[in-house]
Amino acid sequence: MPSLVLSKASGVTGNIELNGKPRNIVEFRRMSSYIPQNFAMLDLLTVQETLRVSTDLKLPAETTIKEKDKIISNILEMLNLTHSRNTLVQNLSGGEYKRLSIGVEMVTNPPIMFFDEPTSGLDSVASYQIISYLHKLARDGRVIACVVHQPSSRLMKLFDDILVVSNGCILYSGPQEGMLAEFQKSGFECPQYYNPADYVLEVSSDFTNPLLSKLIHDNRMKHNSGFKTANNNGNAESAALLTNPLSKASTPPHTTVDMLSTISLETEGIRPKERVSVWRQFMVLLKRSTTSTYRNMLSVRLRIIMHIAVAILLGIVFWQIGNDGAKTLTNASCIFFVVMFVFFGNAMPSIFLCPQECAVFIREYLNGWYSIKSYYLAKIISDLPLQFVCPTLLTCIAYFMTGQPMELGRGVMFWGMCLLTGMIGHFMGLVCGSLFQMQMGVFLVPCLTIPLLIFSGFFIRIFEVAAYLKILCDISFFRYTIEGLLRSLYAYDRPDLECSLEFCYYRHPKKFLKDFGMFGDLYGQDVMALCIWILALMILFLFSLWLRIKKAL
Repeated sequence: MPSLVLSKASGVTGNIELNGKPRNIVEFRRMSSYIPQNFAMLDLLTVQETLRVSTDLKLPAETTIKEKDKIISNILEMLNLTHSRNTLVQNLSGGEYKRLSIGVEMVTNPPIMFFDEPTSGLDSVASYQIISYLHKLARDGRVIACVVHQPSSRLMKLFDDILVVSNGCILYSGPQEGMLAEFQKSGFECPQYYNPADYVLEVSSDFTNPLLSKLIHDNRMKHNSGFKTANNNGNAESAALLTNPLSKASTPPHTTVDMLSTISLETEGIRPKERVSVWRQFMVLLKRSTTSTYRNMLSVRLRIIMHIAVAILLGIVFWQIGNDGAKTLTNASCIFFVVMFVFFGNAMPSIFLCPQECAVFIREYLNGWYSIKSYYLAKIISDLPLQFVCPTLLTCIAYFMTGQPMELGRGVMFWGMCLLTGMIGHFMGLVCGSLFQMQMGVFLVPCLTIPLLIFSGFFIRIFEVAAYLKILCDISFFRYTIEGLLRSLYAYDRPDLECSLEFCYYRHPKKFLKDFGMFGDLYGQDVMALCIWILALMILFLFSLWLRIKKAL
């Protein structure tokens, strides 16, 4: 979620006011940013690259590269991340990760920043460093609001104002120095040498204490009277803060754009409009996605190694059986294994890589960095080289080692069918990975595909399937994959096969295809069916991205 204005409020009624006036969601959105507790970033980008993407997408198109470099350098220096400029995000410490998440949002110099538990998961030293940096940002002219659980007394001293909430009611709101005195007035005496934060938490957790109602009432009366006085006197300073929070303080040195005058919002008033063109969004996302993908051991190197290793294993096990009429059924089993490996070898890695990318996509999209269209196209195109390389390596090695017909046309047809199968597996993995959690996606892909495998025509011939189940044969992409591979090898007037025995039942390729129920040279029909599947999965992937956005709102 990119800002507090997107908080879910089902079953809640009321008004949100700023300085006694209804909040203008457009103006509020323009000047605020929100850094959640779990700020998702791509692990395989460096600190420099992460900030570069942020500047390329969040700043106006007319901002020069020199200005962007200056902004990045100033952010790194301010957050003490200069020494980690070229460190991968996955190798950052907890404190460095938190600081980088702050830096990503500081690119546009938001005057109001909200933080959800910025010290969560950090040790005392790192927690103090983070709050110290936030204190420094506040002194530079920003409004910094944090939710902090159980801060130490040292951390408490860094906060100017404290808001204590118990069971949805405000117990105290005001300067940090006056908190204990206010509690003392209502009968809560903090022991000497006791951490004030711990004591206040203990008091606010005791919902049965009747003194809490007095504390709530006193706080409410104090602020209501103070608020009316401020309104009657016309609080010009507070109004100026809401109009431009930096008007009373020095502007941080990295500011190069006027955020309050350049951001335009879409009609729904929730998501900011993108700052750069669709083409620019696409190019930045394509570069980022390509860089991140090809630094991933699982995504690239292991997949390539496994495709090569499995291809060699296939070649050894099914050595030179492709032209032997006595081993035609064995060759069909080899083809079946190729189909299984190409499909699942591309589907499963796609599931594993989706969860983190989806979290980053939701945050950045809702912040108005780019459109769904730009991300969708960049994601598809960045994955294409790997979808081309892996099936190609498998096909080239296994095809020759298993002794398939040495004809260019048949080889290309075989290779093309493997490419299409790999793409179906990839997109099915993307759909399941983006729609569901990783564990559910890993479970669903086999559950959805195995029934289709039953109706592929390999285990039971199509003409033997009951009439009311034949529709499942017609929609099974495994059917068209296996048909296409077998037709590429045995159809189109292939000569009789060699025979290593005295009698070979399937020496004539046409007889083999006929027994499998594959009539006619219809390779093009199989390709068309797989292309329809790919198109349907691509549309479903786009829909899954839209659905994830709707769930996040």
